[in-house]
Amino acid sequence: MNAKLRIGVAAATTAAVLGCGQLIPATAGADDNDNTTELHNVTYIAKVDAWSSGNVVTFMRNDTETASADLDAFGSPFEANTVMSDPSKAGMVIRLRFPTTATVHCEIKVDDVTTVKSERFINTWGNTNDPHTGAMLCGALISSMA
Repeated sequence: MNAKLRIGVAAATTAAVLGCGQLIPATAGADDNDNTTELHNVTYIAKVDAWSSGNVVTFMRNDTETASADLDAFGSPFEANTVMSDPSKAGMVIRLRFPTTATVHCEIKVDDVTTVKSERFINTWGNTNDPHTGAMLCGALISSMA
């Protein structure tokens, strides 16, 4: 076989291989416009170990909005369930009404896994010029604590 024939056969083989590649369907890739977001179940649990009324718990209802509820009875837990696309934004603030001092429990579960759990003694008799006196932050910082 001379050189011209070898080059011609190599060129024909290359063309045939490349041409046949166009006949095989390409595998499906990830869609760049995929707007589906994984949602997470978030459960907030708060409890105050003291006889008091007027206590308030504020929590993230979704990724951008907060909601508030009363937290009154001794040792009765407050529980709220919500769905969030970004569970790192899950947070709550428990505010005690003056003149209450109590042990406050808070817990945040994401998809039934406890991600935040805290227990602190909160005193409302402290610095009355500080808006955070008598409040306990649990989880992510929310707008009412900023």
